[in-house]
Amino acid sequence: MGSGGLEFDSNDQPEQARLNQKTTFVGTGAQIAALSTTFAGQHAFCTSTGSGFTVDNEYIRNAANDAWLNFADITLGVNETSESSSTPITDDGDLTVAAGHRYYAFFTLPTTETLYYITGIEWKNGATVAGNVIAGIDVIDADPPTINSTPLAGLAQEVAQAGTSAVQRVSVNFSKLFRGGTVLGVWVSLSSGTATLREDNGAANGRKKATAFDSSPSAAENTGFTTGIDPVYLKVYYRGYD
Repeated sequence: MGSGGLEFDSNDQPEQARLNQKTTFVGTGAQIAALSTTFAGQHAFCTSTGSGFTVDNEYIRNAANDAWLNFADITLGVNETSESSSTPITDDGDLTVAAGHRYYAFFTLPTTETLYYITGIEWKNGATVAGNVIAGIDVIDADPPTINSTPLAGLAQEVAQAGTSAVQRVSVNFSKLFRGGTVLGVWVSLSSGTATLREDNGAANGRKKATAFDSSPSAAENTGFTTGIDPVYLKVYYRGYD
């Protein structure tokens, strides 16, 4: 006859302990937390959030029988890191932007984690704020880029430029997952031709594209890069997954 730690066999009887160990408990989070007897490998499905359990999630008892593990986390094997960011240029001047032009900063994602997700984009306004700003992320072939085609891989919601001589951050509404080591280009585009952004005055190693302002940009941009411009302050926030 099978025992508590082995598979069912033809002689098994539906004893309480045997069924509790071999079947899935269905109940609220509070009921899962209040189970009087648990078993290593036991499953529980949560019907109502509570006591540290979330509705519609399945949990499994660990091998030591001293904690419940979220089954989805075990299956996916995903660990999320805390938010990190790229390093922006040192700004020492104001740049009056050309309306609609995309101003870029390039950076390479680290390789500490397998995948990365972009969470935010930050720029620094100058002394004059006007109009709206759209910010996004493109995939770049190299830093500096050698081809003009830049697929759109992340986008933030259009916002009004706000706060003179201050940083302004937007959350990225969608972002693809990128492998560590991917070269990305973060950009901002302003609707106004009188607004200013903070720049590294005289550095002349920046890039931009002469495009029209568009709050719903296309999936890929093929306009050529303009070189020899002063780079603007841009910062990217991201989380890693492994």
